[in-house]
Amino acid sequence: MKKLIALALALVMVLSLAACGGSSAPAAETQKTDAPAANTGSETPKEVYHVKLEMASLMTVPNLEATKVVENAVNDYLRNTLGETEYVVDLTIVNIADFLTNIPMELAGGQGPDLVMMLGNMPTFVDNGYLLPLDAYLENELKPTADLIGNIMNNGKINGSVYMIPRYFGTVLDWKFIYNNDLVNGKYDMSKVHDMDSLEECLAALKEAYPEEHFLVYCNEFPRIYSYEMNVSQVGTYAATVGEGTELINYYASDAFKTAIYKAYEFRQKGYADPEGSANTLSHDEAVMSGSSKGVIMGHSADCAGIGDMFDKMNYYGADFEAVTIAKSDLYTDDVGIGISYTSKNPSAAARFINLLYTDEFVWDTLIYGAEGQDYVWNADHTAVDYPEGLDANTIPYNCMYSCGIIGNGFQGLPFTNSNSGSNSEYGMQLMKEAWAPPLYGFTPSNANVLNEIAAVSNVVNQYNDVLAYGDVNPDDFYPQFLADLETAGINIIIADYQAQADAWLAANK
Repeated sequence: MKKLIALALALVMVLSLAACGGSSAPAAETQKTDAPAANTGSETPKEVYHVKLEMASLMTVPNLEATKVVENAVNDYLRNTLGETEYVVDLTIVNIADFLTNIPMELAGGQGPDLVMMLGNMPTFVDNGYLLPLDAYLENELKPTADLIGNIMNNGKINGSVYMIPRYFGTVLDWKFIYNNDLVNGKYDMSKVHDMDSLEECLAALKEAYPEEHFLVYCNEFPRIYSYEMNVSQVGTYAATVGEGTELINYYASDAFKTAIYKAYEFRQKGYADPEGSANTLSHDEAVMSGSSKGVIMGHSADCAGIGDMFDKMNYYGADFEAVTIAKSDLYTDDVGIGISYTSKNPSAAARFINLLYTDEFVWDTLIYGAEGQDYVWNADHTAVDYPEGLDANTIPYNCMYSCGIIGNGFQGLPFTNSNSGSNSEYGMQLMKEAWAPPLYGFTPSNANVLNEIAAVSNVVNQYNDVLAYGDVNPDDFYPQFLADLETAGINIIIADYQAQADAWLAANK
């Protein structure tokens, strides 16, 4: 579970750090309120439904008072600007680690929120009956969102029904080597670096120049980098296609995964990467921002200049960072988004609010950035915002900016003064438009027929994957046994079941 939480945290942070840019229309005037105004006529007042949203945060969870100010701002906008009288939103912010464990427990006990945020667990939630199918709302409450994101809706489908509205976001990432330019400048010509092979030459030169330093945090990104180079596309977690073919194979037996783990071990042996490997408890961000490592491989929906600028502002020791692209990701069936719990007593209201996350900038901006006055202020001509005097991103009462990559329309955002993440909507959309689409893009397999095999294979993967991907162990000693244990656990049964589903999906989507 520690590794699962760490991986989920790293994934979402990598994506969300680079996707909160953009511009926004001026915010509406807001007043604090807990609910729509009471009916003053003679008819019986209509009961107001409370749509419960538990939103994951990758930052410090804001206190209840600050969260209430944001909740009130949203509800005031719903009532006084949109004329919504049927529902209000009950907002709770949850730490990402608690979120990953508590939400499944709440849903299992019938106590979950109306709106369910998902980080790769949609198939399990569907199999357990935790989510309502959304098909009935796609032509009404959710139609603007469905029209906006188009084919991306396929990411939320299982067995022909939509259970999740996928995030509309820069999920196609520009993968970069980001480095401390104070050390690299004059030691190596970084214009030569454009892929893993040329990066290896660069790291060898830097190791010679700085024997005591390492310029990579970890090697566990290598499997995805080589998958992009070789057009190996994961289906579910354990299967994959290669190139334009639709035949599923064991992902861990693919040339991409094999190449990655041998390269990870080689880099560790040569001292290019962090010597602790998977035993290091620091995140990628923490290690490079603190100077523990002088470089890192990360993916962002951002250009190199923007990411260099972002790292300049965020590192703790005053370093000058620059970046070079070494890979660009493919389109993939994204498993991050939001759905409606089976416990919801008013799924129509819940669907209407989901729609606002994708189509209404004020609602989105308020949930992500906080309330005007408390967490940000507009400049005199209402063209840009900044933090209130004396405050910054770390001290404002409410801040969920690192959560902007989990739900909603990540191409919108407040225009902060002197803020350049490089992740404006034009660049993110360009990456998505140029990306290669694998043949099973949009297909999400169900695990309903192979739950026992999934559990057994998951245990094997947990045993071997990290030590191989981080380069902790020699693949010659562990990789053959990993593959053998996967077969014993039933991975071929899973792949056969997925293949039958994929063939049916392809036939239905010709």
